[in-house]
Amino acid sequence: MPRFIGPRARAAIGWSSRMPDSTGQLASRIIELETELAERRRAEELQRALYEIASLSVADSPEHEHYVELHDIVGRLMYAKNFIIATYDADDGMIRQQYLVDEDPGEVMESFPFGEGISSLVIRSRLPWLLDHALFQSLVEAGEIRAPRGLVDFNSWMGAPLIAQDTVYGVIIVQSYSTDVTYTQADLDLLNYVASHVAAIVARWQSNIALKQANDELAASAETLRLLGDVGKDLTASLDTLAICKTMERHIGALLPMDAFGVALLSPAGDALDYAYYIEDGVVDASNSYPLDHPTSLAVLTFREDRELTLFNDPQLANAPSASTIEESAPIRSAVFRPLIANGRRIGVVTVQSHQADAYGERHIEVFRSATAYAAIALANADAYATAEAARKQAAQALHDLHQAEAQLVHSEKMAALGQLIAGVAHEINTPIGAIKSSGRNITEALGSALLDLPALLDELDAAHRVYFSELLTRASRPKAVMSTREERGIVREVTAQLEALGVAQPRHNAGLLVQLQSHTDLEQVLPLLRHPAGDRILNTAYGIATITTNADNINTAVDRVAKIIFALKSFSRFGGVQVWTGSDLREGIETVLTIYQNQIKHGIELVRQFEEVPPVRCLPDEISQVWTNLIHNALQAMDQKGVLTLGLRRDGDNALVSITDTGCGMTPEVRERIFDAFFTTKPAGEGTGLGLDIVRKIIEKHGGQIYVTSEVGRGSTFTVSLPIAGVG
Repeated sequence: MPRFIGPRARAAIGWSSRMPDSTGQLASRIIELETELAERRRAEELQRALYEIASLSVADSPEHEHYVELHDIVGRLMYAKNFIIATYDADDGMIRQQYLVDEDPGEVMESFPFGEGISSLVIRSRLPWLLDHALFQSLVEAGEIRAPRGLVDFNSWMGAPLIAQDTVYGVIIVQSYSTDVTYTQADLDLLNYVASHVAAIVARWQSNIALKQANDELAASAETLRLLGDVGKDLTASLDTLAICKTMERHIGALLPMDAFGVALLSPAGDALDYAYYIEDGVVDASNSYPLDHPTSLAVLTFREDRELTLFNDPQLANAPSASTIEESAPIRSAVFRPLIANGRRIGVVTVQSHQADAYGERHIEVFRSATAYAAIALANADAYATAEAARKQAAQALHDLHQAEAQLVHSEKMAALGQLIAGVAHEINTPIGAIKSSGRNITEALGSALLDLPALLDELDAAHRVYFSELLTRASRPKAVMSTREERGIVREVTAQLEALGVAQPRHNAGLLVQLQSHTDLEQVLPLLRHPAGDRILNTAYGIATITTNADNINTAVDRVAKIIFALKSFSRFGGVQVWTGSDLREGIETVLTIYQNQIKHGIELVRQFEEVPPVRCLPDEISQVWTNLIHNALQAMDQKGVLTLGLRRDGDNALVSITDTGCGMTPEVRERIFDAFFTTKPAGEGTGLGLDIVRKIIEKHGGQIYVTSEVGRGSTFTVSLPIAGVG
C-alpha cells in the first residue's frame, strides 16, 4: 500500500504540488539528504574530537593514557588500527616513537636518527604525505627516503607533521596493510587538520618538560655551587694533610659515585709519588710509594704527563698496581685521576674510582675538578705550613724561612677571596632564580585562563575572525620596543580616544590590552574582533597567550644571567697547571673580576668603564687576573663600598695602559711612598698581610711593565698599570 506523503514532507524533498516527481528524482533527493546528514554527523564527530584533544592540554606532561586517548579519537575519524605518534628532537637529531599500536605483534617502539624512514620525509618537508607502494618505491629510488630496513609491506600510509609556532615537534602516522582500506586525499586533509591541533598539545607538553628540566638543572647547579663552597671552606680550614684528605674523601663521596679514593703527593726528594691516603670499600690501605718512572701506575702517568686521566672499562685499570693490604671486592671499572697543582707547581695526584662501569659523567668530572682545585690549595697550604714550622725551628734561618713560607701562602689569596665571595655570588644567582620562579607561576596562571577557554572561543569564531585572531597573536609575539611608563600612558590615552570615537565598549580597558598586545597601531585589523560578541574573551585570551611568550623570554634571560655568573666564577677560580705565556684580552679579564665583585659593586658603587680597543697582550693570564683582583679589591675597601670606581683601558704606543681610580680616602705622600713595600699595610691588625701590592708590583715587573700611583687625601687614588703588548723579550 503506498505511503502517504504530507505537504511538509513533499516540500522537504522538493515534491511539486502540481505534478509529482518521478521515482528516480525522489530517490536522488533522498540520497542527497542522507549524504548531507552523514556529512553533518561527521562534522559533529570532528568537532567533538577537537574538544577532546583540547581537553588534554590540562595535563602537564604526556602519559600513556593520553596517547591512548588520542589514538581513540583518531580511530573514530578514520581507519587507525596501525597508529604511531613520534616526537622529533632537533638538538640531537633523533626521532623517538612515543606511542605505537600495530597489527603486527613484531613491531615495537624505536628511536632512530633524523634522515631515516618516511617520518624524516614528513618532518623535513613539513608537509603531510599519502603513500602507496609505488610512490614509496619511487621516493626511495630518488633518494628522498632512506629505508635502512628495506621495503615495507603497507598498502596505504599517511603521515602529518606536528607543527606549532613554526616548530616541528614530531609526526602522527596511520597506515593500512589491507587492500580493503586505501586512504584518500580527503583522509590526509583530515589527518593533517587533526595533527595541527595535536601539535599544540604536544608543544605544551614538550615546553613543560623542558621547563621542568631547566628548573631541576638550575636547582642542581645552585646546590652544587653551595656544596663546593662548603668543600672549599672545610678543606682550607685545616693545615693537616691527613685531615684534608679525609675531608675531601667525605665530600667527594657525597657528590660522586665512589668506591675508592686516594691522594698521592710528590716525595720530598721529588723522585716518587707517596700515597698520603688511600681507601677502598671503606678500608684504609698502608702507605705506598711509586717512582716517577713506574710503568703501570696511573697516578704516576697522570703526574708525569700533567694531564687529567679518565678511564672507563680500560685494560690500564686491570694492569695498574692494586692496594697492598686491601682484598679487592670487585674490579675497578671507572676512574678519574687529576694532577694537584698549586702556584703553578705539581704537588701530587688525586683519584676517585668506582666498581661501576661508566660511573662518571661530565657533571661529575666538573665537580671533581673544582674540588681538586680547593684540595690543591689546602694541601699546598698544609705543606707550606709544615715547611714554615720546620723552618721556625732552625735558629739562623728561622725568620728567612718563615718569610718564604708566607710568600707561598700568599699565592692562595685568590682562592681565599673566592671563598669570601661565595655568599655574594649565591645572592646574584638567587635573583634570576626568583625571576624564573615568578615567570613560571605567571605561565601556569596564563595557561589555566587562556588555553582552557581557547577551544570554545575558536568554535565561536568564523574563518575570517580566526584569521584576525591569528594576526593579533602574531603581532603580540613580536619583540617589544622599550617604553617608559609615561610614554605608555600617553599611547593608551590616544587609543582610548580612538576607540571611543569608534563606539567600542570599555575603551579604556581595551586600549590598555591593545597596547600590551602591540596592536594599537592596527585598529582596522582588530576592530572586527572588538565588535564581536566575544570581544572581551578574545582580547583576554590573546593577552594570556602573550603573557606565556613574554614570561618564557624572561626565563631565557634569567638563565643567560646565571650562565654568565657561573662562567665568570669558573674563569676566576681556574687554577691551571704549568703557566703558559699567551695572548690575553685584558678587558675580558677585568670583566671577569667585576662579575665576581658584582654583589659589592651594585650596593653603593657607581661603575664607569672607559675602555678602548686594545690588542691581546702576551702575558700569564692567571697572574694578571690577580693584579686586577688586588687593585679592584683595594679600591672598593678604600671607598668603604660607596663611591665611583672608574676603570680605563687604552693603548699607548707598544704598551697597554689600565687605570683604576677610586673616590676613597686617598693617601698621604708618606703612605704613598711605602705602599709597595712588603708587609706594609694601613689596615687594622688581622685584616691585611701587607703583601697584596708587593705581589702586584712583582707580577707587573715580571711582565716587563710598570705601575704608577697618584693620590690625594680626601679625593681618592689612581693606579695605572703599563704592560708591553708583545710581552717580555
